[in-house]
Amino acid sequence: MSFISVLITVGIAFWFYRTAENLGSKAMHWGAAGAIAYLVPAWTWKILVSKPYVSSIQGLAAKTSFSANLISHSWVAIGLVTAFLVFKFFLLKTNVKAD
Repeated sequence: MSFISVLITVGIAFWFYRTAENLGSKAMHWGAAGAIAYLVPAWTWKILVSKPYVSSIQGLAAKTSFSANLISHSWVAIGLVTAFLVFKFFLLKTNVKAD
């Protein structure tokens, strides 16, 4: 796992944790859900799409091209978008019952 991915995962988990805490929901559960919402789609995309695409490109010049570089790092964007969608459509719509 790359260092950037670790930082992003911790940041998303903290973001979900603090939001759930402010909403009065189960903060630890939502923190873990945020990390999973980022990691699973990001690494799935990396393994199934971006790595095979970059490895299929022949030659050093093609591998150092801008588009190949974008594709090889697209997994970060996929994970961020998915985490944001989970945040917007699930975390923010949680119904917390008053004790």
